[in-house]
Amino acid sequence: MSALANRFSLFKRIEWILLSLLSALLLNLAFPYPGYSLFAWICLVPFFIVIMTQTLKRVFLGAIITGIAFNVVYLIWMKEYKHPATLSGGVFLQLLYFLFAAFLFWMLRRLLDDFRSQDGRRSPKSPGFLREPRSLGIMVISALLCTTAWLLVDYLKTIGYLAFPWGILGYSQYKNLLLIQSARLFGVWGIDFVLLFSNVTIASLLVELRETGRWRGSRGNLMLLACAVLLILLFGARELEVEKKQELRKARIALIQGNLDPWSPQLTENIQVGIELTRMAMEQDPDLVVWSESSVPFPYEYYLARGEKHALRIQQFAQSLGRPLLFGSIEFDGILENGEYSGDFYNVAILYRKGRLADVYRKIHLVPFGEWFPYERLFPFVSLILEKAGAGDFTPGTEYVVFDMEGFTASVLICFEDVFGNLTRMFIPHNPELFINVTNDAWTGSEKAEVQHFSISVFRTVETRRSLVRAANGGVTVCVNPYGRIIDSLPLFTSDYLVCDVPLQEGNMTTLYVRWGDFFPKWLGVIFLAFLLALGVKKVIDRKKKKNIM
Repeated sequence: MSALANRFSLFKRIEWILLSLLSALLLNLAFPYPGYSLFAWICLVPFFIVIMTQTLKRVFLGAIITGIAFNVVYLIWMKEYKHPATLSGGVFLQLLYFLFAAFLFWMLRRLLDDFRSQDGRRSPKSPGFLREPRSLGIMVISALLCTTAWLLVDYLKTIGYLAFPWGILGYSQYKNLLLIQSARLFGVWGIDFVLLFSNVTIASLLVELRETGRWRGSRGNLMLLACAVLLILLFGARELEVEKKQELRKARIALIQGNLDPWSPQLTENIQVGIELTRMAMEQDPDLVVWSESSVPFPYEYYLARGEKHALRIQQFAQSLGRPLLFGSIEFDGILENGEYSGDFYNVAILYRKGRLADVYRKIHLVPFGEWFPYERLFPFVSLILEKAGAGDFTPGTEYVVFDMEGFTASVLICFEDVFGNLTRMFIPHNPELFINVTNDAWTGSEKAEVQHFSISVFRTVETRRSLVRAANGGVTVCVNPYGRIIDSLPLFTSDYLVCDVPLQEGNMTTLYVRWGDFFPKWLGVIFLAFLLALGVKKVIDRKKKKNIM
């Protein structure tokens, strides 16, 4: 009996560690790969239990355990990037977000504990949020505010130079068409909020059951969660009914997946792969041919003006097609002296139409550290490290270009620009009927990386009600309709082509998300700050009253 008691005592001491590791496991299961999206509804429950029941020290240690164990597996493909420190840097950045979210959650619980507990009659054995709750309404407010705190940290991942929206729970649901239709209203944030609220609610219920043997305080949260999910599903069902009845004109798009290393010395052979795949795709009479990012990996216009053979080969082929050709390349605006380039480089998508170079889109949101580093003067040593690692030194574009494709219009998103909803919506006032993503994730050699990127991009279709086609060097090369439904796709890491008939949305069609953008997390942020301010004012008033009484 004594041995059993010792084992139980040991389990109680390390319980918070086991719960933290369990959350890391469930998080990795929820995201692709393997992508068991149902786990997103419960994956943070174990760690949230740690936050609700443990000291701040253990919460921080638990956050470190969960954050590292999750992100090392989730972002393992980053080890293939230009510098060996990339994986550790990515994990560290995500860990900072995780620690900040955990601290906000823990702090709110303690503040709400003080707010609810007026008479001092509290059991020291129970977590603060279970001690003499005033009402079910306070329990609901508590859960909503803690959910908001976590969501606001998710939102921080999407803004600024280091924006990297991986790990946001809402994106795990990209295959759930019923659920994701709400993105046309709130973006990914409505779904993210419901998933986080589910985790908070279940964690609160389990802690309440363990500590008190009942679940009375969590009933309001469960009812609110059920109502929110029901409303989202009903809205999704209505939208998918509209999809069935909607008749949109279509464009036939040929997408070329070369599956090659664009930076290899075999440039002639690589270009020939793209040409041969295009010729095969032309048998299906496409309206447009799209090559991936970096498919023409040199300053095309600069070389063409000087008669370089590979640039001339591309030009001759484009003129012979009789169809618009869109491809990823580099633009150089400057001079070449003594073998050194002086000027600006741009990551671009170039459109050939009627045998002539018709338009260029310059990538606006560049990959941090990989494509640019705007703080060279402040941190010259970082620039030196990046230069030695072979990182690019590009200049960001500024124009939201819409291409005329002879019969329809389209805007291009280069590389990971398709993971930013607020960027994508900025093209809509210029009336594109379709979005085209050209990307090159093949350097990762990872199915996990390819599908993670694609899963996020699906939400751009629902948010804007525009189809999205992706021409990726190694995958995912795919066509997605305006409701997030996959029309067709290619297997990963194969040299092949895909021809799809893609629905075109009217250029002036808009959605709530397009008009207002990320209003949902912003408004929640305002409410959150107002509540913190109100709590602070109340504390000051209570202290003054206490002094006056004494």
